[in-house]
Amino acid sequence: MSNQPPPYGPPYQGPPQYPGAPPQYQGPPPQYQGPPPQYGAPQYGQPQYGPPAGQQFGWGSGGFPPPPRRKKSKAPWIVGGLVVVFAGVVSLWIVGVVLKNNRQNDYVTQPTYSPTSHPTTAPTSSPTSEPTTAPTTAPQPTAPRTTRTTPATPPPPSDSDILTKNSIYKSGVQRTVNCRESSARANSAANARIYYNKVLACLNQAWPRQLALGKQRFAPPTLIGFTGPVQTPCSGGSPSSFYCSANETIYMDARTDLQLYKRYSSYPNRTQVLTYLRAQMVDTVAHEYGHHLQHLTGILRANNNIEYQRSGDAALQMSRRLEIQATCLGNVFMGANKGSYKFTGQLKAQLDYLHSHQGDEYGTRRDHGSRKSIPRWANAGFNTRSPRVCNTYVAAPALVY
Repeated sequence: MSNQPPPYGPPYQGPPQYPGAPPQYQGPPPQYQGPPPQYGAPQYGQPQYGPPAGQQFGWGSGGFPPPPRRKKSKAPWIVGGLVVVFAGVVSLWIVGVVLKNNRQNDYVTQPTYSPTSHPTTAPTSSPTSEPTTAPTTAPQPTAPRTTRTTPATPPPPSDSDILTKNSIYKSGVQRTVNCRESSARANSAANARIYYNKVLACLNQAWPRQLALGKQRFAPPTLIGFTGPVQTPCSGGSPSSFYCSANETIYMDARTDLQLYKRYSSYPNRTQVLTYLRAQMVDTVAHEYGHHLQHLTGILRANNNIEYQRSGDAALQMSRRLEIQATCLGNVFMGANKGSYKFTGQLKAQLDYLHSHQGDEYGTRRDHGSRKSIPRWANAGFNTRSPRVCNTYVAAPALVY
């Protein structure tokens, strides 16, 4: 059974909101109400002269009273008082005008809210400090600024992760779909194709659930049974059965199976060898279907990416891991349906014989696994019915030799 995947290349790697308008000016400050009430000029009484009432005392020698004092004019006092009063009125008027102008033009020190009441009398001097009355409305809190960030796209899994941590390994034990073997035999090309397609139909029933459990896409492959030269997107021809991922097609070598059936029919142990041929036909379809599963899960591409970067036995080891895994996955299906498909008795015995005689020892390249390693992985898949045991990419090199 050969697998000729297409030559893959490396995988594609692929404003804060303004918290609100500033407080609006609520109008001019309280207007100066005019000068303070004016006070009348003080009234000066005329001094009274003369001796106090009561006992008289003498004023000097000779006993004569002193001459009366000279009266002073009242005009200077009256004029002086009027000048003082006028000057006070003018000064207060000038101060009021200056304060009014200053209050109307000084918007920096004015409160930003409207007062709830106005004073009935204007102050006689400008205030020396800002008003201490609290605003009637509490300021609205400013919402914290948040920066919206786009979550970073996680990097795609590496080829190594795809091979060793694939979700198909966690899909659990496969359930039986009660498949039965076709009664057709490889005595004609048409009957050989019927046999292949019956196996394919069973596989298409068994694997969608497994891939769904692993959150993987499922798509059924196409199957072509060829009896002569065949042209495919993967190669110009092939001497044996293979899988082409470019068109997701399994190509089955019906011509060889027809020749074997004709030859085995003349053997004395005809029944035994024809049972061996049936085991080989179902095992080949299941193996190539395993490559289709590797294609759907990304394992096929990741394996080829790494294999093409290596040379010698390091590259051949990647090929062996791929091929042995396909055999293991095929036997998961056969183990899950061994009761209905009748993988018991002679058919199971011929299947085991096949696995122990299809190693690289019969060929020229160590690219599919040895007679010792292939049976080990095939039986693990058949007995556990779980893809978990098919992770050949974490196995020691000696187990995939």
